[in-house]
Amino acid sequence: MKTQKNIILDSINYLKNFVPTHKEFNTYKHIGRAVSNPLNVSYISQGKINGIKENTGVVIGNRPTAEQRKKYFTQTSINKLLKKLFVINTSEESKKLETISQEVDDFLKSSLDYEFKIFDNVPEFYAKEKENYNGSCMAGKNKLCFGIYDLINQSKKVNVKMAAFVSGEEILARALIWCETNKIDKICENSGDILETIITNKKFYLDRIYINNKLQNVCFSEMQHKLFKAVRQAYKIEALPCYNKSHIESYILNKYYHKNTEKFKFMCDRVTPDFIVSLDFDEVMNLNAWPYLDTFRYLDECGYLSHLEDDVKIIFDQTNGDYTEAGKCCDNCGVNMDTDDQIYSDLDDEYLCHDCAIYIDERGEYCNESNAVYNDYSGSYHYAHDLDR
Repeated sequence: MKTQKNIILDSINYLKNFVPTHKEFNTYKHIGRAVSNPLNVSYISQGKINGIKENTGVVIGNRPTAEQRKKYFTQTSINKLLKKLFVINTSEESKKLETISQEVDDFLKSSLDYEFKIFDNVPEFYAKEKENYNGSCMAGKNKLCFGIYDLINQSKKVNVKMAAFVSGEEILARALIWCETNKIDKICENSGDILETIITNKKFYLDRIYINNKLQNVCFSEMQHKLFKAVRQAYKIEALPCYNKSHIESYILNKYYHKNTEKFKFMCDRVTPDFIVSLDFDEVMNLNAWPYLDTFRYLDECGYLSHLEDDVKIIFDQTNGDYTEAGKCCDNCGVNMDTDDQIYSDLDDEYLCHDCAIYIDERGEYCNESNAVYNDYSGSYHYAHDLDR
């Protein structure tokens, strides 16, 4: 049990004492941790080794290279591999296999080597993500859905990047990091030329942190906290507003409940950003598709994108590349309405919801329910102001 590979093999050899092996058990070779996804294991059959040598001349020896493991080996979960290696006949054998499977799985999760990376090309990052691996509804979507991020990064004041923990080819945790840069130009009094541009301050915001599904029940909040710390250190940020502040704070309090945690509250003082993104409204609307946005999802007619839903025109809350047009509130009951659901009453000059709008047959128009009078005899409604005449 000196290396990670030995731990996996030792577990398999230990299970042989309790569960009968499959007839092809000995044909599974070089079992170890997967290179591209270290949360899984990988192996290669003796038959495949022979076939590769015969057809390509490539020899897979006693110590396969990382490239050989990535190119030729089969990658799977430890549970699926154990079910290929062993034959289950009794409930006790099944229970033993599941126990060993869980222990190896926990080991793989707790002994991960990963690095912190920041990706500038957000659309490309999203498009390359695997679907359904971390709960994100936008993972693996067409690159065209993410054009708004390019527009944002073309602006002079705000940019957005993707911060992530990467192990092999697997993304363990990731989140958008937004930054607003405030600058002042020093102007020459004689020529009017810009002598230099001084950065006065930067504001950051760490958006929702998504965690790999395999880590959800093991170290979800821990990984969120680690990514939060990594971003702070990378950008030398003292106080970093964060979408997942409550999750991270709970983790800190539970882990360090016996210590002073006041410092953390200073490091993450709010869950929302304190800046907005200025865009050209027409340019945004001319895009082919739009993403679901967690925080900066409300766009007003002036092109301001923010987390505030006051006087907005567009809401980026769809996962199919579309968006929602912000509606009005019903002038009668106050309920918020989608644009397609609102009914305008020319009689009362009001926008009404379906529950508050009454159709007047003799007028061919809608009115506010408070101005509708029901006729028991005809079973229809009259407009109250018509009856007053």
